[in-house]
Order: sequence, then structure tokens, then C-alpha cells
Amino acid sequence: MENLFYDIISWIGLTICIGAFFIKDVFWLRLATLIGCSLLFVYYSHIAIPQGVISNLLVLLINAYYLLRFAAARKKAQAAEATANDLANIELQAQTK
Repeated sequence: MENLFYDIISWIGLTICIGAFFIKDVFWLRLATLIGCSLLFVYYSHIAIPQGVISNLLVLLINAYYLLRFAAARKKAQAAEATANDLANIELQAQTK
């Protein structure tokens, strides 16, 4: 029963990784690959295949790094937009006085 559980994990991970080839949005592509490789990492760790563990761990870490960079850039853009909105509000208030 335990082996069936890990086989299901591997099939789901493989399906997600293959499906990622059809995703055009970079954020969702990286997120799908991260999830798929995480599942495959668990599977290869269970069956003790070092090549599978290392390759999936590397792809997982690369995608995690770029997702964190994406999140930081998005946060920075939101902060810049909020600052621009604040400046526009201050200018509008100054014009109405």
C-alpha cells in the first residue's frame, strides 16, 4: 500500500511537470514546475535514486529562487505604485486649496 502511495505521487508530479510545458505565463510555469519537482523529489527520495533526487532538487531550488525574485519585484512595483498614488493625491490636494 505504501508503494502505491509513492507511485501515485510520482504520476501526479510527472503529469504536472509535463503539463508545465504548455503553460505560457512564467509565474505559473515556475510554480507548476516547483510543485511537480517537489513531488518527484519525494518519490525519488523514497526509492533511493540519487540522480532523481539531485536533479529534481536542483530544478526545485532554481524555480524557488526565481519565484522569490518575482515576488520581490512585484512587491517593489506595488510600493512604487502606492508612492505614485500618494504623490498624485498630495498634488491634487494642493491644487484644490
